[in-house]
Amino acid sequence: MAPDHALATFPGDGSTIEAEKSSFFRQSKTFADPGPPPDGGWIAWRQVLGGFLVVFVCWGFINSFGLFQTYYASQPHINASPSDISWIGSIQIFLLMFIGAYSGSASDSGYFRLTSLTGIFFYVLGVFMTSICKQYYQFVLAHGVCVGLGNGLIFIPTMSVVATYFSPKRRSLALGSILCGSAVGGIILPIFFNNLLPRVGFGWTLRIYGFIALVMFGCSQALLKKRLPPKDGVRILDFEALKDKVFVLFVVGSFVNFLGVYFAFFFIGSYARDILGLSFTRAINLLLAINGAGVPGRLIPMWLADQRQWKGVRPVTVQIPVNLVVSILFFAWIAVKTERSAYVFAAFYGFTGNGLQSLFPATLADMTLDPRKTGAQIGWGFTIGSFSCLVGVPIAGLLVQADGGAYTYAQVYAGACSMCGCAIVTVVAWLRIRQQRRVEQAR
Repeated sequence: MAPDHALATFPGDGSTIEAEKSSFFRQSKTFADPGPPPDGGWIAWRQVLGGFLVVFVCWGFINSFGLFQTYYASQPHINASPSDISWIGSIQIFLLMFIGAYSGSASDSGYFRLTSLTGIFFYVLGVFMTSICKQYYQFVLAHGVCVGLGNGLIFIPTMSVVATYFSPKRRSLALGSILCGSAVGGIILPIFFNNLLPRVGFGWTLRIYGFIALVMFGCSQALLKKRLPPKDGVRILDFEALKDKVFVLFVVGSFVNFLGVYFAFFFIGSYARDILGLSFTRAINLLLAINGAGVPGRLIPMWLADQRQWKGVRPVTVQIPVNLVVSILFFAWIAVKTERSAYVFAAFYGFTGNGLQSLFPATLADMTLDPRKTGAQIGWGFTIGSFSCLVGVPIAGLLVQADGGAYTYAQVYAGACSMCGCAIVTVVAWLRIRQQRRVEQAR
């Protein structure tokens, strides 16, 4: 029989110490220091590639929900209002973010592989079940709940693993490169669905996508590998992260931001059809424009966030102007009355809206004091923010109904949320700079 324990050898002195043996599903506790992060090279960048594939599937599918929002609303047998349909997408984001505290802590505890594989199972199951749904509640359970659970079990552990391979000066760019998978998926998947739907029908379109997602997840698991040993004393719900008042205030600001930020992603297609009178295909092109602008929108702000040689530059300080432009764009959306102006709005909002989303996990990672608790810190941030994602878009949908099908109430609501979120993040940046100065003076 194989021994229950293995000997870990310390380099240099030949000493050994007993360590728990690793298994495929659980990482062992090892006492050898892995050293500083590689901060580049094939080992580090292959984690980015694996993370890109995960985000392409998870967030690419979410960012394509504008297509499903428009499609489901056009199907009489579903018999649901636009606000009701938006709950499907909101539940999907909510669960991705809500179980982050669990999945992130589980990854820190050595269960990265088990957590990820469980998430892949739920995700693929949800996609296949969606392909046979006929009624509204079935779409909620399959597309919303099942896919959302899968997303939450995969995404946060992936982000936490990749973050440990890079030093703070390059971490934001690495995470931004991963999150480009969201924008790229948001471009490719709507084109994929839009072209396949009239040819093979809704059911087979989803089944074909399910097989593609399974292959991409398999490739990502072959590339990703947890670098740090399990953290001593990590609990499934680690409340230590919530003792940092600056961190908690940032999460509050992000909570307010998330109340409005997804409104444009979900409703731009419906707005184009209802207000501008565009066809289904031309309306989906606006969704492609938003996601297309998200590629530079996710990279450029993250690159700026890594320029630590510039005084005062951190992810949270870069977020302030991005956040401000997002709030202004929501109010400017009220004046959009032509297809051309809609494309201008989509391009600017795609850049800043995607940038705001990317800077959220980058700032969470930047605030982490113990790298081995990165998963727990990022997880708590996403978990708390999940509740605003759950209710934010449906509230906007109700405001559209209350406005008699117009979008002005919802646009003002989303703009006000972003403006308040920007104010809170500005205070967080100021407090963070003061913290840094105290640390430097203590040295």
